[in-house]
Amino acid sequence: MKHIEREIKIKLISPNIEELEKILNIKYKLFNEEHQIDIYYNSPVRDFRKTDEALRLRLVNNEVELTYKGPKLSSESKSREEITVKIDNLDSMDLILQRLGFIKVLKIEKIRKNYKINNFTVSLDRVFDLGDFVEIEGIDITDEELINFVNNFLKEYNIEGEKTLKSYLELLVDKLEKESNSNTY
Repeated sequence: MKHIEREIKIKLISPNIEELEKILNIKYKLFNEEHQIDIYYNSPVRDFRKTDEALRLRLVNNEVELTYKGPKLSSESKSREEITVKIDNLDSMDLILQRLGFIKVLKIEKIRKNYKINNFTVSLDRVFDLGDFVEIEGIDITDEELINFVNNFLKEYNIEGEKTLKSYLELLVDKLEKESNSNTY
């Protein structure tokens, strides 16, 4: 499956994620909860960090998928081409990637609760080692449609937070680099 995913991520300041979940449950229906484990790889022939690409093997509940993410297409939202295929065995796919020279970079684990609101998915994410986030995504929509929805959503629910166009992978890499720099004299 190939599509253009547009999303905006907000690191929650207030309300906390539990309070926001209660608020959303009044007006919207939770359509699924996911336990996600993402394993990211770097290529043996080019540095994905430099090319702004990603290769991810994801375990979602008991399903496995492999996703290629192309470079960001916008400076206003995190928009990029995404190509995903279903895989029936995480360990075998991991072994194939390693045999081809791909290097495991990081693992990210999160609990995600998804709400459908009109043409958007609002996800409440508890990301291990990073904190709590709201991620608002639209598939095959314009940046303007996404930005308008996000701004209205934040205002309607009195949400304070820090918007970021960085992926959880980029945020975790930044955090680990800061921690390693603070540990050096």
